[in-house]
Amino acid sequence: MSDQGSQETSALPPPAGVVPLEARTVKLFGHATQIRLEPSYWEALDEICRREDLTVDELCSDLKDRLDSQSRRSRRVSSVSLSNAVRVFIVGYYRKAATEKGHDRAGHGRGDPFVSTPFDLPPAPKQL
Repeated sequence: MSDQGSQETSALPPPAGVVPLEARTVKLFGHATQIRLEPSYWEALDEICRREDLTVDELCSDLKDRLDSQSRRSRRVSSVSLSNAVRVFIVGYYRKAATEKGHDRAGHGRGDPFVSTPFDLPPAPKQL
């Protein structure tokens, strides 16, 4: 497995709200291509690659190949960008791994879907 960058982001707190897209260059089958994703998606992609013992370049190349294969099978030109495909892949990867126990630990299902997300708001200050 080759180096996937020097970013160690898992120890950082989640960003508050939405932050600008971050562009990175990946090599798809040896050809440089720029992908723009939100930093939280880059973090997730890096985590998945570590878990699966792949480089970001390898995973993105395989994803592009699968996207192209789907287009050939449907006999339509794909209008899905690689950035969109990466986002859908990441959500699907983590949804498949989600368990009821994990949702409970995260505080989900208690009427506040934003808990434990970058959109979780701190408690309002108490009024005196």
